[in-house]
Amino acid sequence: MDRRSFVAGTLTGVTGAAALWSGVALRGSGAPASPPKGRTSYSQMGEDLVLLDLLHAWMKLDAPTYLDLGAADPIDGSNTYLLYTSGCHGVLVEPNPAYVAKLRQARPRDIVVPAGVGIDDSTAADYYVFRDRPMLNTFSPDEVAMRRRQSKDFVVEKVVKIPLVSLNSLIATHLGQAPDLLSIDIEGLDLAVLRTLDVDRYRPAVIIAEAGRPGNVNADPALVAFVESKGYIVCGTSLYNTIFADRRRYT
Repeated sequence: MDRRSFVAGTLTGVTGAAALWSGVALRGSGAPASPPKGRTSYSQMGEDLVLLDLLHAWMKLDAPTYLDLGAADPIDGSNTYLLYTSGCHGVLVEPNPAYVAKLRQARPRDIVVPAGVGIDDSTAADYYVFRDRPMLNTFSPDEVAMRRRQSKDFVVEKVVKIPLVSLNSLIATHLGQAPDLLSIDIEGLDLAVLRTLDVDRYRPAVIIAEAGRPGNVNADPALVAFVESKGYIVCGTSLYNTIFADRRRYT
């Protein structure tokens, strides 16, 4: 099996192993069977395990940097915490003040930027805060409308003005060069923000974005097509995220 086929299948293997273990039958003695050997993952569906191997083992990066847009919780559901535990560092961008405080406490080596990421020259924007669903907070009114159509349980508790910074200025100010990993999960604005990246000047080795699995109802084919048009290839997917590698560096 070639490398690309292996990586594309890794996420399925990670989540599949978890599903398999959840259904393992008990031994005759009444004791549970020993769980399969594995590694700890903190991301939604094991994506961080693929990112770790992709950056360390295949791209030969000893201490890759990351830029995490929409970082949210410092550990739970994080695409970058596993890298942090391996000694890496980067920049975490998060507009929710409650998460900002947690990020600074749990990840002192990282730079935490309490802002949103803009898609034009605006310096601030309305930030929609959902009641009891902070992971879904968004700057996108279209995202809010979509959530409201899904269920009456999606209630906007308040709308606050949050400062915005541009993606390119974040990189220039805090990293000085392209991050090795760009992780983006900003609830409905992923593609709009990716379009603002000066990829000729700041070209991440790996991008992970909330695009969904190709063919899945949550997929964003426009996002996948855009990133591929910039010279990246899909090398892993989960139900929520798609991992892209720079074709020039992924051989």
